[in-house]
Amino acid sequence: MIELKKFTEVSREQVMQAWNVSFADYVVEMMLTEEAFFARMDEFLLDPNLSCLALFEGQPVGFSLFAREGNYSWCGGIGVAPEFRGKKVADLLMNDMLQKAAGTQFKLEVITANGRAIHFYQKHQFDIINELYFLDGPLGKASEIVIEQPETEAENDLLTPWQNQPRFKKEETVSRFILEEGKGSFHLRYALSDRGIEVSKFELREGTILQDALAGLGFAFGAEKKLFLNNCALDKPLADAFLEAGFLKWISQWQMVRNV
Repeated sequence: MIELKKFTEVSREQVMQAWNVSFADYVVEMMLTEEAFFARMDEFLLDPNLSCLALFEGQPVGFSLFAREGNYSWCGGIGVAPEFRGKKVADLLMNDMLQKAAGTQFKLEVITANGRAIHFYQKHQFDIINELYFLDGPLGKASEIVIEQPETEAENDLLTPWQNQPRFKKEETVSRFILEEGKGSFHLRYALSDRGIEVSKFELREGTILQDALAGLGFAFGAEKKLFLNNCALDKPLADAFLEAGFLKWISQWQMVRNV
């Protein structure tokens, strides 16, 4: 029989055993050190009193990572060991989270290539709301003059993925960049790093051309910089425009939500 226990009732070693066995054959590399795993839990407020381990005869065979704040909750991951898939372990873990999420808007993310997981979440009445992209590429020529103006941003925007909520991105700057000569503007939430401009939100105002926006960023930060879009919500025309501009797509995810 499968038993669920809170992370606070098991050892860190058992948690890591469940994580590593569940993601051993995942569509992308997900192996983490114990230090990195628990640092991620702290960073994203994933609650060890609400997160669970699934055990079979004392052995870890699955896990769920869960957080809840006010009217919002989010799943930081759910996984099951390959030999226990199709045996209702994932359903037990999900139903446990749904009980804890009662009265909230419950969000999660799933890689678009993971058809089995998408079907599982849809079975549990989660709906796709947008696609999230990991892209990087060049800015091009610094040929457009821009003016940067500070902006504020509402917390818990439905379309913003839970990992990119401002509460988790306090080091980022939120600005609107206005292009000269009436060429439009764009909204950016970003931070500068050793590798370039790290962006968690990118929105073009209607009528603004992406190449002009990239050239404006080249003017503002230097054309030699690279732009990294990290789990950014983009509509398909804008995502396609980035690819046409020479950006590389690493992966994309569906953001899904259920009102519980």
